[in-house]
Amino acid sequence: MIKKSMLVFGLLFAGLLMLSAQAVRPFGIIDYVEGSVTITRQGKQLGEANFGDEVLPNDLVQTSGDGLAIIALDSSTGMRGTLTIKARTNMYLRLQTEDSSPKSSLELLAGQMSAKVSRLSGTPSMEVLTDSAVMGVRGTEFGFASSPTGSVMVYCTESSVTVTDSAGGQPLIVSAGKAAEKKAGERLRLLPVTISNAADFESRWFADDIEAFKANAVAALGNYARRYNQLFDEFNRIFEPFQKDDILTKWLREDAQGTTPPQNSAGVLREKRAMIAHLMPLRRNLFIFERIYYRLDQLADIILGTSLERSRINPQQTAGEFLRKVRNDATVLGRRVALVRYAEVLYALRNGGAMPTDFGSDGFFGGEDDFFGSSDDL
Repeated sequence: MIKKSMLVFGLLFAGLLMLSAQAVRPFGIIDYVEGSVTITRQGKQLGEANFGDEVLPNDLVQTSGDGLAIIALDSSTGMRGTLTIKARTNMYLRLQTEDSSPKSSLELLAGQMSAKVSRLSGTPSMEVLTDSAVMGVRGTEFGFASSPTGSVMVYCTESSVTVTDSAGGQPLIVSAGKAAEKKAGERLRLLPVTISNAADFESRWFADDIEAFKANAVAALGNYARRYNQLFDEFNRIFEPFQKDDILTKWLREDAQGTTPPQNSAGVLREKRAMIAHLMPLRRNLFIFERIYYRLDQLADIILGTSLERSRINPQQTAGEFLRKVRNDATVLGRRVALVRYAEVLYALRNGGAMPTDFGSDGFFGGEDDFFGSSDDL
């Protein structure tokens, strides 16, 4: 088992080098950066981002507490304009083609972002995805915040955006000067406010949400711990047979050798069917699990070093012990998630560029998780 794991991760590294040499249209270019900003590409962290660096589809952009990045969109997105990724944010950049038009998806795991975009021509689209809401954009100026508590808020300062609650219901239109929010366990709703200063409004909303969390932190962290441990165990259980699959090893070896896989041969179709049986449950798990991890990482910054960390959230752990365990899990978990994300790319190479399924568009990932509800539904 150890030898097989070393072979798989060795091939992963070799394949990453091969992919980095392939020409891929960028999602955009780093137009401005301050503080610490990193880009992770197919599981390999590229180090600190700099002015002029390209960001590619499926990159994970991460900012630290002092970090900020502005990305100028490439024409491959069908949009012109910029994305601003604010401090303590983790976001995937996705780009696919639907009905011959580019579709950009900003998968916000945690943090805050804003954008000012417009269409170049045709019918390109852009959406911001979280586990609890989806916002559709066709040309506007807006901001989106995903709190470590699980709450989300969207505001618009120009034109309008459409926001849909993943739990169901009619989409909401958020027009210029307005905002909508979805608290954990509640429905999406328009806020009865008129926004004059977007930055101040967003800062106050975020601070108020954290203060409300602190008032119920022990119960909330107890729910988080149960859900985290459940998803952590589930991920590792699904990952083991995926990692051992000879097809994965074959795909990694082919990519490390620069072999271009055929699209529609009978052998490749059989391999895709076998790999999709691994990838679908892994993707379902990670759609929630990654968000929980990054939220807990942010909450650790808030709680560790305060009296809250000594609070007992279950008979076995204090809040501090649990949050330190989460951070200790990061190294192994990160390597495993990297292999899953890389396998998705290898699948897409054999599937006309399409990932196993679109994020959120068909309800595949289901509804949200209520971390503040009763333990019966966890």
